[in-house]
Amino acid sequence: MNIEDSTTDTLAALATGASPAGVAIIRIAGLDALKVARALAVLPDPMPPRRALLRALSHPSSGEHLDEAIVLYFQAPASFTGEDIVELQCHGGLLQVESILDAALAAGARAAGPGELTRRAFLNGRISLERAEALADLVGAETKGALKAARAQMFGALGQAIDALSASVLALRAEIEALLDFPEDLELLDVPLSDFAAASTAIAERCAALRSTHHLGRALREGVRIAIAGAPNAGKSSLFNALVGEARALTDEEAGTTRDAIEARVDLEGIPCTLVDTAGLREVGVDRIERQGIERARGEIGRAALCLWVIDPLLPVSPDDGLEADLLIVENKRDLGLPSRSDLRVSARTGEGIDALKTALVHALRGDAQGIGGEAIVTNRRHAQLLERAEAALRQAAIHAREAPLEICAYDLRDAAGALDQILGKEVDDALLDEIFSKFCIGK
Repeated sequence: MNIEDSTTDTLAALATGASPAGVAIIRIAGLDALKVARALAVLPDPMPPRRALLRALSHPSSGEHLDEAIVLYFQAPASFTGEDIVELQCHGGLLQVESILDAALAAGARAAGPGELTRRAFLNGRISLERAEALADLVGAETKGALKAARAQMFGALGQAIDALSASVLALRAEIEALLDFPEDLELLDVPLSDFAAASTAIAERCAALRSTHHLGRALREGVRIAIAGAPNAGKSSLFNALVGEARALTDEEAGTTRDAIEARVDLEGIPCTLVDTAGLREVGVDRIERQGIERARGEIGRAALCLWVIDPLLPVSPDDGLEADLLIVENKRDLGLPSRSDLRVSARTGEGIDALKTALVHALRGDAQGIGGEAIVTNRRHAQLLERAEAALRQAAIHAREAPLEICAYDLRDAAGALDQILGKEVDDALLDEIFSKFCIGK
């Protein structure tokens, strides 16, 4: 274990944003938190927990007066990490904060690494792993939808759903293992073994239903790229501007105006999206610069989670056969009054149909998962993979309940329970924790 993994060092970190502010909070956590704080300020003995004290802060070596700050003491185990924590609420200038942090380090604290405080909270049983991961999502949320999903997970919605699944697996496993302990009861069993298979399949279906929300959860957490593509002069740039709400891309009646990909961030009902306006796709009669734009457009389409294919009522409908992407076809220039060739029709010039298009985009991005309130939504790829493992083990258990000795079915159920437990952080190794918490910001 290296120094960054130590659970005995006293840590110091800026808990608020690393930018100038009226107030900044420096958190000191660990066995010697009070000792470090006493080196910076004159504090009563005993120090009263959860009582705000205004104190002068000085450097422990030079005695230089640094600031006046509010000092708060959170006594173990009633703190975020479960350890003694002292918070210093000081003035928030960048150099000011740095000088106080330097003083804390000189007094014996160590600078906290990314996510190290939250990791200690998890290791000390103050928070489950999936709730710890939600804290990082909460900090990084860019839209209200992402924020709601992070809050739901932080407040335990996903944990409760996983606990319910685990309880069902445990109950079924206990019933089967009881029969294995008393094999003579198998002959007297009123319930056919096929009922065990049905019960295991039912839990597998619940795992699958929860995992299906990852389509929306991933979009909320990571955002999605939507490429706007189509033939030249179909009105892609005009549609891009209409969706963004401002004139970001140049438009002209001459085909081939767009030569490079242009991006803009938009919020579609809580889903953070990056819209990408691309060059019109055609194969003949183009110059070298436009060909480069077309190649770049194909690359953007390949990267996108969804391609919004724009058609002109006077041009062919079919998208390019070489495209490999989820397509949503929309007909532009609705204001021309020509016969419809698509269920989605808009006029980028007048704005007609734009709201319906946004609704269709949201529906395509959400999939089957529609709610983002207090419901459990799987936002994390790790959780989705573990749910998939649990589902597969449960389906194997259903097969083995009918066709194999019950011992094998019990093993399958144990594997399913193990996968679910890992979502909550039970029996996880240090390497996984390193990977998870390295993505956190320092001070969290």
